[in-house]
Amino acid sequence: MQQALTLQTNENRFLISIDKNYIEQEFVIRLMNRIRLEYLAKIVNFDENIEILGEEIKTDWWEKNKNRLLNPA
Repeated sequence: MQQALTLQTNENRFLISIDKNYIEQEFVIRLMNRIRLEYLAKIVNFDENIEILGEEIKTDWWEKNKNRLLNPA
């Protein structure tokens, strides 16, 4: 019986083989996009101010939208 997933490595690559009967193509695409985002997040050189900016954005969004979400018409 063939395995659903096989992994091979060489000098600088992972070679992944996935049986199409086990995993849908859309899932593989989402997984690859997630891996790409994780890689990009890793190489971006943000300083500590990015977290402060993120909190400010979330707070501002919440103030603008909380009434709509908490009091639906």
